[in-house]
Amino acid sequence: MKIDMSPAAIEKRLKLVNELRRVCLSLANSSAGNEILKKNSTNKSVQRTLRALGR
Repeated sequence: MKIDMSPAAIEKRLKLVNELRRVCLSLANSSAGNEILKKNSTNKSVQRTLRALGR
């Protein structure tokens, strides 16, 4: 399978990644996200999210 490396395809993927990043960070700021942070504070993925949020 070949990956489309045209400028338009790359731009589309970058925009999608940016949207997903924003959604993930906004979910991390929600009440459900705060609950997960409390319950799983030792989880490496949770710690990375905390750093990304500046906490």
